[in-house]
Amino acid sequence: MAILAKIRQRTLVLILIIGLALFAFVISDVFTNSDNGAKQPNEIGMVNGESIPYRSFSNNVENVLNQARGSQSTIQVVNNVWDQQLRTELISQQLDELGITIEKDEIWNLMITNPNFTNNPQFQDEAGVFVEGKLREYINNLEATKNDKNDPTKAAQYQSWLATEEFFISQAKQNLYYNLVKSGSIATVKEGELAYRLENDKVTFKYVQIPYNTVKDDEVKIKKSDIKNYIDNHKSMFEEDASRDIQYVYFEEKASKLDEDQAKQDVADLMSGFEAAENAEGYANENTDVNENSTFLYKNQLPKDVAENLYATEVGKVFGPYKVGEAYKISRVLETKQMPDSIKSRHILIRYQGASGASPDTKKTKEQAKKQADSILAIVKRSKSKFADIAKEMSDDGSKDKGGELGWYSSATGLTPTYKEFVFGNKVGDMDVVESPFGFHVIEIQDQKNSQKTIKLATVTKLVESSAKTLSDLFTTSSKFEADAGKSDNAFIDVAKENSYEVKPVNKMKILDSRILGLGDQRQIVRWTFEEKTKVGDIKRFPVGSGFVVVQLTQKHAEGLASVEDASARVIQLLKDEKKAEIIKSNNTATTLADLAAANNVQVQTATSLSMSAPVIPGGGEEKKVVGAAFALTEGKTSKLIAGKRGVYMIEVTKKTPAPEKDSYLTEMNALRTQRASTATSSVFNALKSASEIEDNRSIFY
Repeated sequence: MAILAKIRQRTLVLILIIGLALFAFVISDVFTNSDNGAKQPNEIGMVNGESIPYRSFSNNVENVLNQARGSQSTIQVVNNVWDQQLRTELISQQLDELGITIEKDEIWNLMITNPNFTNNPQFQDEAGVFVEGKLREYINNLEATKNDKNDPTKAAQYQSWLATEEFFISQAKQNLYYNLVKSGSIATVKEGELAYRLENDKVTFKYVQIPYNTVKDDEVKIKKSDIKNYIDNHKSMFEEDASRDIQYVYFEEKASKLDEDQAKQDVADLMSGFEAAENAEGYANENTDVNENSTFLYKNQLPKDVAENLYATEVGKVFGPYKVGEAYKISRVLETKQMPDSIKSRHILIRYQGASGASPDTKKTKEQAKKQADSILAIVKRSKSKFADIAKEMSDDGSKDKGGELGWYSSATGLTPTYKEFVFGNKVGDMDVVESPFGFHVIEIQDQKNSQKTIKLATVTKLVESSAKTLSDLFTTSSKFEADAGKSDNAFIDVAKENSYEVKPVNKMKILDSRILGLGDQRQIVRWTFEEKTKVGDIKRFPVGSGFVVVQLTQKHAEGLASVEDASARVIQLLKDEKKAEIIKSNNTATTLADLAAANNVQVQTATSLSMSAPVIPGGGEEKKVVGAAFALTEGKTSKLIAGKRGVYMIEVTKKTPAPEKDSYLTEMNALRTQRASTATSSVFNALKSASEIEDNRSIFY
């Protein structure tokens, strides 16, 4: 009732905001359609000339969203469905080129071995065994009744089945194709031997490392041309999708001081009526914004700031108003009671079919379970000594091995409400049958301690919410900033600074991104930044869940190689290390480890039994080039200076230990083959994508 009243109070503002939003939508649509006369495509994408229709794609997205039940955002589901359909289409095209088809028997075999069918009681006999004929009968019935005009759900069920069937066809194609790919992933015995030696040939060497940080950064100058050359020589590392940069100001909906005072006054006005009400709980439920259970509360369960006051309030009296979080409350003390804060109990649990935690084998009905629990209660009431034995034999939970003993529980621990109400609200020795979501409990209260006063409250809560005026003011303020921020090139920052608004930048948003740092899921903003008509510098205000956000597009990044500015953070240190290596080499002419160490005030160190598969130097990290050079030298030889990842090295090989010869390298060969097959199946999708012509229209529809 109180919620409905709030909605009525804010109707005018809501109508205004909705009307303006609709007007903006219509106007936007008019201008969009008149832009170039282009029509929205009918397909979500094209793969090598083959269409992926939008309608079927959209149906799949809706099905997955319904299954996800809010655990995934729309764009996450869209991307997952796209990848799945794209994979299916690419593999289907490959199989068609090879002239390979999927037989119905293969699809059927996939279905009848799938747990979703085999574990479904609908397709099992009385013994719980999957019956293939029941699944066939179900499918035939769906097809026979798909046009039943008296039951529209039949058509939807049939369409759902067709989607399921399509999924299994897709899986069958993928399995077949991946098996073909795996069969082409071969390895030779010689490659197996090489893999064995890379892992088991060992080298020990002494070395001197001159770290790059011995050369100061200001001694090394990196020019833009250096970065550009590095990008050009490593293009695959710097390929980027199109992206956008924005900055925004968030105008959060917050209740004003007047709103807070009003909530406090509203609840205060109810105090006399609350105290006089014959049915205090009914009065509270009628007038509160948030319903609260009237249960007995310990002092430590009351709001800390007012616990003493509530605890001292007489039965029938009202205390308040008091603030808890973003709400004002008044509470009437209904009853007080002495209750323990800890109890010890034991129980015998009788589950029934459908109860929480019941196994699939449970056939007992709820009525049968209740009757059995009542019979057990009668027995243990006559002879408590039989409780433990009956629990061990008949209880349906893990405590049965302990004779039903649950030990001590405090009032704050997670007992089910009905169980908790019984054991804390009754005396030591009391026994009864109590129902919970898990079944029927035969309970005995064994002990209680720390008896203390508890109070039962009825509470009226008034949320501190933004009023119609506060919402209107927020709308006006954000609109004014939107207008003022577009008056000059730097106005967005300047106006924000004048008004102490926080400007937040967000960089490199991709076309299918949905989340924006600080705002959450805001797909509408991302789409706007990628619209052709949106120019750098454009500003737009968007309604968000709890306010408004004013956004400015600050930069467009085209698809292709990263710019020098964007790549510099990743490249500069690498280029500095290269130039530092040159400086270190030019400053050192020593040809022995001892002379090089003395000249650079460092120690000669030893790396023992390193292999090419684990080229990690103690204290120096992974150094493939250095360890590779060690394997290339003969024992006793000293290398020239080598530029590694963390410094410049000189090494002297002291011992090389070849791995023992083996009669066969089949084990290594097979391991290599398995590894390659796994790599091939995980990378084939990307390989097919890169070799295909793909038109992706997801960003138009979502």
